[in-house]
Amino acid sequence: MKFLLHLLLFSIASFTVYSQNKMITRLESVQSVYIETYKDKVRLMSATGFIIRSKTRNYLVTNYHVVTSKNPWDLSWMDTRMPITPNRIMILQNGMELGNHIAKYENLLTSTGDTLWHRTKINNEMVDVVELPLTDTSLTTMYPVDYTLTTDSILATPTDRVFILGYPLGLKSLSDLPIWKSGYLASEPDLDQEGKPVIWVDDLPWPGMSGSPVYLISETLHFRNGQNITYPGSPKTFFMGVFSHGNAAGVYGALWKGEFLRKIFEKLP
Repeated sequence: MKFLLHLLLFSIASFTVYSQNKMITRLESVQSVYIETYKDKVRLMSATGFIIRSKTRNYLVTNYHVVTSKNPWDLSWMDTRMPITPNRIMILQNGMELGNHIAKYENLLTSTGDTLWHRTKINNEMVDVVELPLTDTSLTTMYPVDYTLTTDSILATPTDRVFILGYPLGLKSLSDLPIWKSGYLASEPDLDQEGKPVIWVDDLPWPGMSGSPVYLISETLHFRNGQNITYPGSPKTFFMGVFSHGNAAGVYGALWKGEFLRKIFEKLP
């Protein structure tokens, strides 16, 4: 019953008035945020992030390679022509009024060069997902992603369509909202790719999509225990994880599993 109530409340919250004659029909549209990294005042790259809420504060979630400009598996530079570590990040946050945005800047490093963001290591490699505690949320409205609503009890298959909400090539929809992209799960969700908790997604990994939240959205849920349930009204949303990178040929993208990330997020102070 608690699970069903949670889904019902999420469905109701998905319909938010944008202005007198317009409406945001999906909550996910305001949960992704456009970000840019900087070395002092020099812009380095654009990417995507989203907000989660711990018991005490808000965090920006994005990729490790976004906040370091380095590959997480061998710590080599993403672009050897620009071997520069960013020390600041701009987050285009939702303003007090829906449809307005405000640029907020956060430090990535202390004055001594220590990282201000949380990181995780697995198999002697860095998990390509980090969490930056936010220090300035004044005049903003937070729309945190519910990372607890994952697909651990649901039967996800390679035939399932997932949605990636981000800013490919830095592109935005009206009012600086993300672009909705989609693809099918391209590998068995229970099997770890690259020796890590990663699922392949049949979607072209355009630059700028790094750090995008990925969702499974469906009206019919197939559970691992064999039960199938169809819910009336708005489709239900489940956090699948974080979009990371593509394979060498750019044929498909990598998704860090939501069930794995939830354990990391739950330990945040």
